[in-house]
Amino acid sequence: GKMMEMTTPVTTTLGGEMRFYLKKDGVLADFPTPTEQDDDGMFEKGAVQLVDIPPARLAARKFTGFVTEGEIARQKDVLLQELSLDGWEIDVDHGSIVPYVVFQYNPPYTIPVIRRNEIAVPIRATGEGSKLEEKWDVSAAPDAETSSTDADADADAAPSDVE
Repeated sequence: GKMMEMTTPVTTTLGGEMRFYLKKDGVLADFPTPTEQDDDGMFEKGAVQLVDIPPARLAARKFTGFVTEGEIARQKDVLLQELSLDGWEIDVDHGSIVPYVVFQYNPPYTIPVIRRNEIAVPIRATGEGSKLEEKWDVSAAPDAETSSTDADADADAAPSDVE
């Protein structure tokens, strides 16, 4: 067999797939064939496959600690809320379960506080960036009919004081 060094990240998907990434030095055919089931039944036949994963547009959120089902659900909810607030659209059909990928960068013995993990969900390309610029667009100034006295008063007021 051919020895290969371990690469990071290791990912898991909503469907329970675990993915190990290989260095892309060549084409998929250049990598060794996964081990078939042997006589003692140690390896499952067909359990390991070499698959070329196509590129995808993902939004990711970094988090520390152990990756548990509860932590995945919590981090996914936070990521989806942040994306919604920033005006990004999730790239799934309405009403569908949002798929995710969890990226894990550390060996299992790494202490939780320094573990690096990310959760990512697919986003649509049409949401190019945050809508924040539109919300804070200074070119949408008040009507020219507003007197300079009103503008001066608003400039001195705190944002919470302006109605």
